Amino acid sequence: MHRDGHGRHIQGLMADKTIPLRPAASVSEEMEDFIPVSVAIGAGGELCVLFTKEIPPLAEGMFPQSVTENPIAYRAVVIRGGTRTVTDLPREKWNYHFFETIDEGRHLLLCGSRSYHHGAGNIERNARVYTEDGQLVRRFCLGDGIGHLSVTPDNHIWCGYFDEGIFGNYGWDDPLGKSGLVKWSPDGRMAWEYQGTGNRFIADCYAMTTVGNEAAFHYYTDFDVGFIHGGQTAYYSTDIDGASAMAATEDGSRVLFYEDGQFILTERKDRRYVRRGRLRFKKPSGKRLSPLLVATRGPHLLMLDGPDLYQHNLFTH
Repeated sequence: MHRDGHGRHIQGLMADKTIPLRPAASVSEEMEDFIPVSVAIGAGGELCVLFTKEIPPLAEGMFPQSVTENPIAYRAVVIRGGTRTVTDLPREKWNYHFFETIDEGRHLLLCGSRSYHHGAGNIERNARVYTEDGQLVRRFCLGDGIGHLSVTPDNHIWCGYFDEGIFGNYGWDDPLGKSGLVKWSPDGRMAWEYQGTGNRFIADCYAMTTVGNEAAFHYYTDFDVGFIHGGQTAYYSTDIDGASAMAATEDGSRVLFYEDGQFILTERKDRRYVRRGRLRFKKPSGKRLSPLLVATRGPHLLMLDGPDLYQHNLFTH
């Protein structure tokens, strides 16, 4: 039990906690002359890191390009325990933002957040699947305006969309992501899409994580948390109003939000998530961990700080 500045008890709060972490892996060698684009935890627990030689400029200074004018080199790194696989894609014209393994870990899925609809059925297939030696296996479209992507153990692809992918831009009059949250088959067929009722409309999927084969999400306009199970969604309120990432225990008892550079731990009480304090992570040097990139899968958290990858499991605190 804690007190506020007036001496009143504040129910449910706890002190902030600093947790020491050691790097789970380093990508210093693979990172040389490259820029980190994304990190992810694969469906089998593998760590996935995507690098690029250069970040494409924004079109009109505002909008990410879907296809670049000149080819760009990418490097995809997969770390499984003590082994790692490095795949170089030296001449790609797609502006990739996401990378995970797919097909039970045999192949690599790279996807760009944007896709143009040029009319007359001509749409950009912004998702591509490669072998570990860089051979293209298949390609398909996952829609425009993808803000979050995660491949599940049953080999499906969850995508959460931001506003442009929901309301339409880049030539999309009927956006594939208009529901805000879609589950795709591994070959790009829509397997399920979110059906909001009443005021449960997703205008922007701010955060998303997969829990097993299902998904949990945090969305605008209500900023509630939704847990999907068997095609149905259970909702819980929270006072978090704009997290960009979230981790969740399998039973939904705890959710960790990443908002404005802070990790906020919450606990479910009835139909609401209440704050339990902030988590801070400390590197072996004693310095605070300041991640450049953050990814989650269920209760697992992955952070890239410099060339080092750090992990934390929500079950342990």
